[in-house]
This record gives sequence, structure tokens and C-alpha cells, in this order.
Amino acid sequence: QAQINPHFLYNTLDSIQWMCEQGKNEDAIKMIGALARLFRISISRGHELIPIRDELRHAESYLVIQSYRYRDRFAYSFEIDESLLDCLCNKITLQPIIENAIYHGINGLVDEGEIRISCRADGDDILFTVEDNGTGMEPEQVQAILRKERSDHTGIGIKNVNDRLKIYFGPAYGITIDSVPDEGTRVYIRMPKVREEAEYEKR
Repeated sequence: QAQINPHFLYNTLDSIQWMCEQGKNEDAIKMIGALARLFRISISRGHELIPIRDELRHAESYLVIQSYRYRDRFAYSFEIDESLLDCLCNKITLQPIIENAIYHGINGLVDEGEIRISCRADGDDILFTVEDNGTGMEPEQVQAILRKERSDHTGIGIKNVNDRLKIYFGPAYGITIDSVPDEGTRVYIRMPKVREEAEYEKR
């Protein structure tokens, strides 16, 4: 399992310390809570698959932390089919995609960025979409991201997520990226509907 990058942890704790010094105690409490949830779901008692509701909670905790660190730089929203919340997905699937949207898309914008996360049924599959209005990427950049083993920031690369999806569910599943320079990026994450982890436990 990939671990949270020490630099990400250091920067987050540095932000919390600054909040405490400035008397922003409520903000510090929210940030500590988000960091605790991030670690708790990362551990998830050794299970590779977790309920989608927990994966979304993990993604939102990450966004809470980054929203404080990049104050007023971006907004985010979720559009979720609630009938899918009890289905299972690979843990730490969304956060590396959101991280990429922030660091490589939103971070280069002059105006406020926007990140939209959706989860819907597509036949017998589940389709997550992470969309941003950032700087976009050339095809070569997309391919480089899909080949990169680790992220510079939290340590978990998109390649890692894609590989885990394919290993666990098969070659029909995984990540596809549509990106247009200066317009934004849309990342699709496809996986089957799974209700019980036993269906996909390694024999």
C-alpha cells in the first residue's frame, strides 16, 4: 500500500500550527479532523475494497485540507447517486485524481478553479468522474501521468490507482483521461458494481 508523503503531512501540520498561532482554532480543529479521517480510511483494517461512502469521505477530507492551504483558489462539488454508496471500490482511488487536478490544473489558473466529482451507474458498472476547469494537458502529458509510479505530493500516483483497478477487476476497468489544453481535464474511473468483497478476494 502506498503511504502518505511526509512532505504532504509536514505541510499540513505546518498549516495547522500557523492556524493555532493566529488564533484560528476552529479552522485548526477542522483541519486536524480531516487529517485524522484521511489516515483512518487509508488504513481501513487491511481491506483493499471499502464502501464508496467512505471513499467519498476520504476525498472530501483531502479537499478540506487543500481548501485551507489554497484558500479561495478553487471550489469543489459532489454529484453522487446515493444508491451506490454501499457498493465497494478500491480505497484511495479518488484522492490521487483530485490531487492531480489541483497541482497540475487549478494551480496554474489566474481565476478560481472548480473541481467536480460525480459517481453514477453505467449499466453494470460504476463510473466516477473528476472534472476540472484547469490548464489542461497535451496528450504526451496525459501519457506521462499514466506512467508515473509516484506522485510528488502525497506519494500515490495515478498509475498506481489504474494498476490496482485492472489487477483487481480486469483489463476492462481503470482510468481514462480526456484533456484539452487551456480548457480543462476530465478523468473517468470505471469499475464494476461490487456489493461483497468476497466476490473479488484473491484465491
